Amino acid sequence: MANALTDHGIPHTLMKTLADMQLAIILKRPVFNIFKFDDYLHSKYGDYELKGKSMRDMFNEIFQDDSEKIAY
Repeated sequence: MANALTDHGIPHTLMKTLADMQLAIILKRPVFNIFKFDDYLHSKYGDYELKGKSMRDMFNEIFQDDSEKIAY
């Protein structure tokens, strides 16, 4: 997952910031904290909701063909 994220411009240092480590330990896979990810989206893309887009829309735009794999 980490390589797929960095391929789409999410640096490793940012992934560590966005991670939900407790949930990742329980699920045994990388997990984003949805609130931190939303903050990241707003800092990078502004108020995307005002443009009629959801967080899912933004996720799909950023990760394109890899979005389903990364969303897992």
